[in-house]
Amino acid sequence: MAEPLARDGAIPALEDAVRLLRQAPLETLVCHWVGSVPFALLVLWFWNDLTNPRTLDSTGAVESFALALMLVWMNCWRAVFAGRLRRQLSGEGSPRSGGSPRSAGSPGSAGGLAIGTFDTPWTGRRIWRLVASQAFFGATRLVIMPIAWLTVFPLANSVAFYRNVAVLGDREDLDPLQLMAKARKLARIQTGQSWALLPPLAFLHLVITINLAIVLGLLPQVVRMLTGYESAFSRSGTYFAFNPLFFLLVIAVSWIAFDPFVQAVYCVRCFRGESLETGEDLRAGLRRIHAGRQVVAAVLVFLAMAAHSWAAVPPGELEKSVQQTMQSHEYDWRLPPAASSPGKSSWLVRLADHMVAGMKAVSDAVGHAIRRFFRWLSGNRREPAPELGAPPAAGLHRSLYVLMGVVVLVALAILWRYWQARDRKPASVLGGLASVIQLDAEDLTPDRLPEDRWLELARECLREENYRLALRALYLANLAWLGRCEFLTIDAGKTNREYELELKRRARAFPEARKLFAGNVAAFERAWYGLHDVGMEDIDEFGRRVGEMKTILPGSEGVAA
Repeated sequence: MAEPLARDGAIPALEDAVRLLRQAPLETLVCHWVGSVPFALLVLWFWNDLTNPRTLDSTGAVESFALALMLVWMNCWRAVFAGRLRRQLSGEGSPRSGGSPRSAGSPGSAGGLAIGTFDTPWTGRRIWRLVASQAFFGATRLVIMPIAWLTVFPLANSVAFYRNVAVLGDREDLDPLQLMAKARKLARIQTGQSWALLPPLAFLHLVITINLAIVLGLLPQVVRMLTGYESAFSRSGTYFAFNPLFFLLVIAVSWIAFDPFVQAVYCVRCFRGESLETGEDLRAGLRRIHAGRQVVAAVLVFLAMAAHSWAAVPPGELEKSVQQTMQSHEYDWRLPPAASSPGKSSWLVRLADHMVAGMKAVSDAVGHAIRRFFRWLSGNRREPAPELGAPPAAGLHRSLYVLMGVVVLVALAILWRYWQARDRKPASVLGGLASVIQLDAEDLTPDRLPEDRWLELARECLREENYRLALRALYLANLAWLGRCEFLTIDAGKTNREYELELKRRARAFPEARKLFAGNVAAFERAWYGLHDVGMEDIDEFGRRVGEMKTILPGSEGVAA
């Protein structure tokens, strides 16, 4: 690493993890993807078969066993990935530090195979220990982590423990018991930092998941707009984005993309914890100095040659040649720019800088509070002495206070709207039904209200001289009465024509009632879907037909409007 791994806090650990991944070769990242991508694909396949009612039990059993094997496969390759990152931190076998990995035929390799730049030879004993330890700890993780999430208190140590198991899993000098003891010991180091790491990691994972959901959800439509290619995904519309398998795909892709960074964070943390006892970070620095000796020697030779060339040319001629050369147009860039008003950074850049400073201050405050809490639990309530040269603790920036205030106001507004919607009572029967039921809504169905309520709505519309809405309320009341008398089955997907055919089938013995209902249907459609102006005579005629229908059909208990 370019900077010493001795900084405390969550933000420095995240920054060191970013630098570690940027310096890692491609084959190191491939080690993680070799394990994570097949596991994610098998999980999607298994979920698709599990939700299919036609899947046989034998198929589910075979896929469950394959998923368990693939979980062990994924854990082993993640341990290989984390081990390579750890050796990259320490500089063991890295060409940048001047070392070289042992080959298969070198002494001590025992016929093993050296994979990659940062790997030590893989022997049968080392592979067996890796598979055994990762299978055991991977199985226990499925039980321990849900319990840790529910109880919350051991969550940070549990996450650090299983991540440390992946970092130390490919070491040949540790058996499973020693691996468990060492990972547990390293997990207890800097517990406040462990808790401070969880919120930013969870937030970053959430942001990546939301971005991927937006990109993958809009991708079929973007491809259709740019290329004109119409696929089954673009034709499915919103069903493509609301499919449960789509959400699983987004979560799987975000996990594949983000899990290497999480593992790198805990790899840096594990390396720091080991360095407190072994001084491995100091040895890594010495290896870098040793690797830079050849570069320093080359620089000294270059400087010596330059000094010799300077001594061979008279200073006057050298100065004259330099001045003539700098007069050419290719060196116009050295001229100062034209005088202008002093530049000023935009408000967006300043706001971003203030927000980053505020997030760092919040992270430091949270870590300090957590450390005080654990010191209180352990009985040591004395504050540690401040480090020499450490800057004083700074408060939150005013821009962060403004942002927090905006978030609080938005949350209060949402709660107020929710409380108003919760406490909103149904309007009175005679004075407020029209404000609750929108009679001009397209999705209005007769089963929303009983017949008498529809009739009261019709009378209220008549008082307002809105005859068109009154006619619709009377029609819905007619349908509700026929449904209550079991002459019709109310359904939101049925049309007026289907209601008419159903009444014709169920009321064969009452042809006059069928004619009266057909007249009401025609009057309603002429007024609601046509251009016919509704008057009071239309309302009276509609009510007369409903009244005659109730006298003809059996089971009539209502009264016409």
